[in-house]
Amino acid sequence: MPPCPAGCCCARPGFLVLCESLGLRSLPRSVPLSTSSLSVARNQLCNVDHLLRPFSGLQELSLSHNLLDRFPRGLPPSLESLLLQENRITYITSGALRHLGNLTRLDLEDNRIRAIQPGALQGLNKLQVLKINSNCLRSVPERAFDGLPRLRSVDLNNNLWVCECDILYLYRWLLSGRLKMATDLVCTEPVHLAHRLLLNLSVMTICPHVLKPNERTYQLDLNPKLERNLEMLTVKPTGLNSLENKRYFGSKQETTASKDAPKSRILLEPTL
Repeated sequence: MPPCPAGCCCARPGFLVLCESLGLRSLPRSVPLSTSSLSVARNQLCNVDHLLRPFSGLQELSLSHNLLDRFPRGLPPSLESLLLQENRITYITSGALRHLGNLTRLDLEDNRIRAIQPGALQGLNKLQVLKINSNCLRSVPERAFDGLPRLRSVDLNNNLWVCECDILYLYRWLLSGRLKMATDLVCTEPVHLAHRLLLNLSVMTICPHVLKPNERTYQLDLNPKLERNLEMLTVKPTGLNSLENKRYFGSKQETTASKDAPKSRILLEPTL
């Protein structure tokens, strides 16, 4: 068994190795390849590409609080927990996670992530916890989370959400009710929706042109502004046959009484 790397703590030699807050600019060379849990958090690591692939039994890895400007490449596929919070990562590319099908936890909190490329999270069939809060995300691509059947917890707060048409996938996904999670995402743009909660908005408020004209009369609940502008129109019922009487007033007796009333109120469907 190789000795514990200088300055590191090996609580369980060969299994748990902690090399935190040592000012490291590269990985320690003498970390046992049998290590299953490794933390090199709070150092000055800029690049660890392919350096960890030989650790074929590594299950937990913390690279948090370092200087990584992109997702590390060549990580061992055995990883189950990957902590990358407080780095400088700007994108999640489509190939970055391709071989990490055993991940159950991925933490990307407090980076500089501006975009998730389409398909970047596909294949993470075991992922249960995902944290992308406190980044620079404005939206997520269509179907971004569709291939994550075991996902139970997602943190997307404190991003720069633009509550326009491109965010509709995320909006509908959050409303699907599959997750027990905080859903208090706040809009930053456009200006008239800034500081409002995304899930307090309607589809038509977010994207006024999402519905075809012939669909709007059947989905008025999606457009609160239109609903507020519609008023109950006042008309006199005339010439109703007995079937129509029953449909609108319940019985002939009610219809007779209604003729004596000055007016009846019905909601006319608008033509848009």
